Amino acid sequence: MTEAKSEALTISGLDCYYGEVQVLYGLDLVLNKGEVLCLFGRNGAGKTTTLKAIMGLVPSSAGSIKLAGQELTGLPAHEVPKAGVAYVPQGRRLFAEMTVAENI
Repeated sequence: MTEAKSEALTISGLDCYYGEVQVLYGLDLVLNKGEVLCLFGRNGAGKTTTLKAIMGLVPSSAGSIKLAGQELTGLPAHEVPKAGVAYVPQGRRLFAEMTVAENI
């Protein structure tokens, strides 16, 4: 018997702009519970914009972002983590005088 997949994250028809430059064009993406998703692409392909749009850090001009059926599109950025989404951007802002374990 096949178990029904439960959608954890659904993005439908997402368009995002930086000023007048469109970066995302009708992005559709479905992540089911228990799956791992990797975004690959060249520089400027929209990977970071996708993550920032999910987090409410970049506004979308069209489309929908849902987490377990709950609409995230249009939520203020500080409300998105309350819905269960986390974003840890790449950075080198470590404290050099601390050990690796202390930084974690």
